[in-house]
Amino acid sequence: MPETRAETALRSREYTLREAAALKWIDRIFDAAQDEDAPAVVLGMQADMWDGPAAGQTAFIAIKAVIADRAARFGKPVLLLEGDSHQFTVDTPPGQPANLTRVVVQGSTEMPHEWLRLRVDPSKPKVFSCENVVFGSAAVTPCPAPLARR
Repeated sequence: MPETRAETALRSREYTLREAAALKWIDRIFDAAQDEDAPAVVLGMQADMWDGPAAGQTAFIAIKAVIADRAARFGKPVLLLEGDSHQFTVDTPPGQPANLTRVVVQGSTEMPHEWLRLRVDPSKPKVFSCENVVFGSAAVTPCPAPLARR
């Protein structure tokens, strides 16, 4: 059954309010980091905003733009943690500044099953480091370096 006009309006309002809240949240994080002279910023979200073909990635245009702007102005390491697609990825997504690194954490469908161990050491120039740890074993694989460079 197709969506009614009222349902479409309700969905549109909810999306608009949710996006505005997300943008405000991003600004608050960077404002606090600037005020406190933080050595780095971490943003975590469920959505993998670069999952799928570029042409279909329209839902996050405003969020990607604000993250790119605020990360560039911040000028220090920014780590963006994402889930959603759960295809382990470490990169700087298209349109983002070089001081931003995205890590998409691995999901339960990947083999071997691994979890991400993230280390944060503000006293080091490379604030962030990570490794994938195989469940139930001591086996680890270092993440590609560097994470969120200056």
